[in-house]
Amino acid sequence: MMIQSSVKWTAVRTASCLRPGDFFQYQSSTSPANLTMKATSGEQPLTTSLPHVKKYSNSVSLYTNPARSENCPSSRPLLLFLPWLGSNVRSWEKYMQLYFKMGFDVLVAESSLSQFLWPKSGLEYAARLLDLLMGEKDLCSRKLYLHAMSIGGYIFAQMLVESSKEQREMLERIHGQVYDSLVIGSIERMATGVARMVSFPLLKVLVVRMTLLYFSFLKSYTMDYYRKGIEAFWETPVACPTLFFYSVDDPMSDHTTVDKLLRDWEKKGMEVQGKKWEKSVHAGHLREHTQEYTNILNNFINGLQARVPKSKL
Repeated sequence: MMIQSSVKWTAVRTASCLRPGDFFQYQSSTSPANLTMKATSGEQPLTTSLPHVKKYSNSVSLYTNPARSENCPSSRPLLLFLPWLGSNVRSWEKYMQLYFKMGFDVLVAESSLSQFLWPKSGLEYAARLLDLLMGEKDLCSRKLYLHAMSIGGYIFAQMLVESSKEQREMLERIHGQVYDSLVIGSIERMATGVARMVSFPLLKVLVVRMTLLYFSFLKSYTMDYYRKGIEAFWETPVACPTLFFYSVDDPMSDHTTVDKLLRDWEKKGMEVQGKKWEKSVHAGHLREHTQEYTNILNNFINGLQARVPKSKL
């Protein structure tokens, strides 16, 4: 059933004048169409109301649990959720439910194919996200957490590359980070991630080959930027507790590289844990291993909230 939302505009620039990725702002009194908050297996419904939505751009939205709307927003932790390429609001529903139950508001920042294929566009998008987190009064004072899925990890790497000294200090306020199905290991795995958006198997093979050719032909505009992002992500991570979800059979995430990343971050003194399955689905671990995924995530986040250091408040 389609849900009509009453919308209140607060933007100076009209929607028709917006460039892709520009930040405007409006508030919606109900959820976007097709978003319904359902109970996970064996649990009571989270709330009888639909989540409030506040949009900052055509790709960035803040979802708020109306059951907690009476509380001061600044007292609620904020999750920066970076979903996988080609996903939609229905795909995020179960993740938002999990974080709503733990008292979070969820800021979803979608990525586009162009931001990945043309890294300069990704850097510009990362810069706008940093400015939003630093400058928006509803966001800047929150306890911040991160959940990045698949190529969403690439967007966060771009945020690390693009961050100024002040913005890096803001990122260091992240209390915990979760990486699910991180695309890592080789350029072929990146190309496979692009091809995942294509439905037909034969076309996927062609897309992989064309993407690899594109990367090779425009190396200085693509591969050099990717390497810089990977280096920033690997060598200068945000030093907070980190949880990885990954699997051995993931064609887009090399589990041996993830294993090495975990070891390297542990050597840096970081608190790191990982859950690796022999068989699962890229960006589908929650669906394939619902109870185990939920328990691990809940224990990780709840444990962090119980010991938030005063220096990060």
